[in-house]
Amino acid sequence: MNATSITQWVANKIAKHDNVKSVNIVDGKIHVCREKGEDVIVAAMSARRVDAHTVESLLKEVGGVDFVTNIPKDAYILGDTYQLASDNNFGFGGFGDLLSALNLPSPRGYISSEFAFVLRSLRQHTKVQNVTRLDDRRVLIDRHGLESVVVLVLNDYEIAAEHVRAGIDKYGQFQAIVRSNPNSRVTSEASTAAEEAGIGILSWKELMGELNRKWKWKK
Repeated sequence: MNATSITQWVANKIAKHDNVKSVNIVDGKIHVCREKGEDVIVAAMSARRVDAHTVESLLKEVGGVDFVTNIPKDAYILGDTYQLASDNNFGFGGFGDLLSALNLPSPRGYISSEFAFVLRSLRQHTKVQNVTRLDDRRVLIDRHGLESVVVLVLNDYEIAAEHVRAGIDKYGQFQAIVRSNPNSRVTSEASTAAEEAGIGILSWKELMGELNRKWKWKK
C-alpha cells in the first residue's frame, strides 16, 4: 500500500473505536475527535524495519503528531525509534498499540503495558545501573559491579524451539530469553534449543534473581 492507502486504512479502522467520535484525514494526517479525552493527530506508516531516521522522514512530510503507528505486526523496531518518540513527546507503536493509546487521556509518551512493566521493574532493581531498549524486544541491562547483559523479552503463552531459533535469526545477540507472561510455559524442545545456542530461558522472577549474580550464559 502507498502512504495514502495506509492512512485511509488506519482511519477506517479507528473510526470504529468505542472512544472515537469522528475521524478526518487532513494533509496526510488522521485527526481523531474522541468521546473522552483531547483530540488526537495520528500519522501512519508501513515498514518492516523502523529506526529514528524512518520516523523523522515521515514527520518531515506530515508535521507534528501525537502518535505514529506502524502497521506490520512483525516489524523490527530499533531502540532509537522509542528514544525519538520520548524526546519529542509523541507515542509510537503498532496498530494494536494505537487502539490502546486512544483510551488514554493522552497518547503522547505511550509505552505498551508489557514494556512499561519491564522497564520499571528493571530500573527499580538494586543491581541495575541503566536500562537501554535496543529494539522492540531486546533490552541492554548495565549492572553495578557486574557485566552488562542483553535479554530478549517474549510474552508468548508457550515458548517453543521455533521461538528460540526465530529470536536468534531476527534479533542476533542476547544472553537469555525472558518470559514477561507469568503464565507462559517452556517446551522441552525450546530448552534444548536454548542450551545448544548458549542462552538461558528465564521467568521474570528468575531474571530478578540472576541479575544479582555473575551471568551464566555467554552467547
